[in-house]
Amino acid sequence: MEFTYTAYTELISLLRKNNYEICGYSNHADHSKCVILRHDVDYCLEKALSLAVLENSLDVSATYFILLSSDFYNVASQRDRDIICNIAKLGHSIGLHFDETAYDLSGSDAGFEEMVEKERMILSNLLDLEVGAVSMHRPSKETLTADYKFKNAANSYSGLFFKEFKYLSDSRSHWREPVLNIIKSNQYDRLHILVHSFWYSENGITAREAIRDYVNCANKERYLQLKGNIRDLNEFMKDVDVK
Repeated sequence: MEFTYTAYTELISLLRKNNYEICGYSNHADHSKCVILRHDVDYCLEKALSLAVLENSLDVSATYFILLSSDFYNVASQRDRDIICNIAKLGHSIGLHFDETAYDLSGSDAGFEEMVEKERMILSNLLDLEVGAVSMHRPSKETLTADYKFKNAANSYSGLFFKEFKYLSDSRSHWREPVLNIIKSNQYDRLHILVHSFWYSENGITAREAIRDYVNCANKERYLQLKGNIRDLNEFMKDVDVK
C-alpha cells in the first residue's frame, strides 16, 4: 500500500466493500463486524488535520491521539488548540497519547494510572473536549502486557483492542502485515488499524523524504513564530533569508 491520500481513500473503500462498520472505542460492541481507525499524532498537527479533512469528506470518523508532553507541538498554544479542535469539529474523537518515558513511575501501577488520568483531565480541560481513550507513545513491553483498565478512558493497548481485535499498524512507514490482503480475506470480524498521518501525502514520498521535508520546514515555521512576536521583524530578517 502506498502512503498517499488516494491509497488511504482506497483502503476506506475496501473496508466498506467488505462490510466493516467504522466505529470507535465506545461503540464497537454495537457492531458484529467493525473497524476502529486510530491516528497517533507524534509530530505534526497539520498533517493530522489534512487526514482529518479527507476522512470527513469520506464520512469517516477516527480517533486522533494527542501528546500532552511533546517537543513538536504545544497543546496549550492557541494555534495548536485550534488545529486539534478543528479535527474534532470534523467529527473525529480526541484521545490522549501518553508518553510513559516522561515520568519515573518506578513500576507502580497506581502511579501510572494516576498520571494517565491527570494528563487526560489536563488535555480535556485545555481543549474543552471529552477525552475518552488513551494510547501509549512508544509503549514498553510491561505496558503492552499490563492490560490497564482506566476508569474514565478506553486503553487502546488493552487486551480487548490489542489482542481480541486484529491489530494493524503502519509504524515507521511500514505495514508489518499486508493490510489490504487481510481486509479482503474477511478472516477477522474486528480490526484495529493504526495509521500515522505523518507519512501520507498527495503524491507519495518516501519516509526519508517525509522526515527531510519536515525538518527543512522548521526554519520557516520558526520565522513565522517570531514574526508574530517581534514587531517589525523585517528590520532584522526577511522571509527571503529563511533557508
